[in-house]
Amino acid sequence: MKRHYFPLIDVLRGFAAISVVVYHIINHFKWNSYPISGPLVWFRIGWMGVDLFFVISGFVIAISTMRTYDGSLNYLQFCKSFIRHRFARIVPLYYLTCFIFIIFVEPAILFSGDLYHLLGTHLFFIHNWFVSDQGAINGVNWSLGAEMQFYFLMMLVAPWLARAPWWLITMLSIAVSWGWRAVVFHYSTANGAPNVFHEFVYTTQMPGMLDEFGMGIIAAKFVMSDVGKKLMENRFFSYVFLPIFTIGSVLITKHVYWKEADYWQCAPMVICFHTFLAITCMLVVLLFCCLGRSQALCKALRPLAYLGTISYGIYLWHLSVILSLHRLDWLTGQRCIWIVLVASIILATLSWHFFEKPIYQRFTRKSPSQGTGS
Repeated sequence: MKRHYFPLIDVLRGFAAISVVVYHIINHFKWNSYPISGPLVWFRIGWMGVDLFFVISGFVIAISTMRTYDGSLNYLQFCKSFIRHRFARIVPLYYLTCFIFIIFVEPAILFSGDLYHLLGTHLFFIHNWFVSDQGAINGVNWSLGAEMQFYFLMMLVAPWLARAPWWLITMLSIAVSWGWRAVVFHYSTANGAPNVFHEFVYTTQMPGMLDEFGMGIIAAKFVMSDVGKKLMENRFFSYVFLPIFTIGSVLITKHVYWKEADYWQCAPMVICFHTFLAITCMLVVLLFCCLGRSQALCKALRPLAYLGTISYGIYLWHLSVILSLHRLDWLTGQRCIWIVLVASIILATLSWHFFEKPIYQRFTRKSPSQGTGS
């Protein structure tokens, strides 16, 4: 196994992407008969797959940053390499799916008075700052704004990141997120019942999601530390203690969320819940890092790992597929779920092999190697 390479992280990426897809199918097609108990109930809250993505992103980018900027590389050289890698991985498919969405899914956008504003904010990844732009072009794009803003922050703090203690990163990320979400909640509820959409838009800005990225960074610091390496080599920790602790955290997080039905009107939930969700996601990431030491398990899960490889495409393509099928009044969620999944996977496979991967390899060929994948 390569140093700081964790193959089962791709399994988590694939799971997160499929979770979001099924969640959107349930909601867009008003699939009221979908199970409300048992393991499948997870997909009713599949939006949490985005939160898992954020934690994984914090984990992967932190490892890549700390490995690449080790003091031997000039900071300006690092910035050029970092920008080239992130832009080559994120921008091409993002722009392509935006174009396809406008032309084939919502062509009315072309005749909107806000066309140039929409194009400008999406071009520079600041569309998540505007309520009017949120979801206007391929609704899932809101998370790409937060992602790109996080990348920019990581580039700025790279010289500090490796030597910063984990507890300071934890405190800062939680303090910023809680402070941001507290202000949003205060102003959203000042005049009575909150506007849920406005509250969602502003709490999911990068400052509000910093605790989720931060937990990914803490996981990266752990696996790169001497203590973390020793614990991950310990079978009791990897196969007994960590699984039990992770499962317990998942069950507690699920219980807390289901108990608070009026989520957006509950200050502790709006301000604090995402932190506890991020801690749970961090434990899941660490568990899969430990399980990834088993070659047999990695081989058995290779098909699911491939879904992780193309998960970015699955995430960006699926909503266009859903909205196109939604125009057929007779089509239900139960009837179309496999159509959406298969179509999204096919589109993601084609775009990965014939569009994303060639561009990424072309523009990162001469850059310093990245250790954990994109």
